[in-house]
Amino acid sequence: MKKIILLVILAFCTISVHGVEEIEKLMVEKAESPQEKKAVKDYILSEAKQRKAMAKRLRKMAKTRKGGKAQTQIKHKQEMLEEAEALEKIAKDYEELAKQLH
Repeated sequence: MKKIILLVILAFCTISVHGVEEIEKLMVEKAESPQEKKAVKDYILSEAKQRKAMAKRLRKMAKTRKGGKAQTQIKHKQEMLEEAEALEKIAKDYEELAKQLH
């Protein structure tokens, strides 16, 4: 069961690690009314929150031991920590994008 959950999380991470998409940047540029700006800002901040939560889960999972060879565990831990760092960077990018909406 843990392997399935891990695979689902890693699949989600690899799909969504690309960062702030062009469509999201365009949403920020095109938002004109206060309601549009609020809606876009809420969406972008929720994306940042999701990325931070995923990074936190990956860091927590990197600390757990699953058994097996030590080298495999070390490599797996490094990959998860790198993925967590990438997600945190993306979350920061989202927060910076949200700041553009005043």
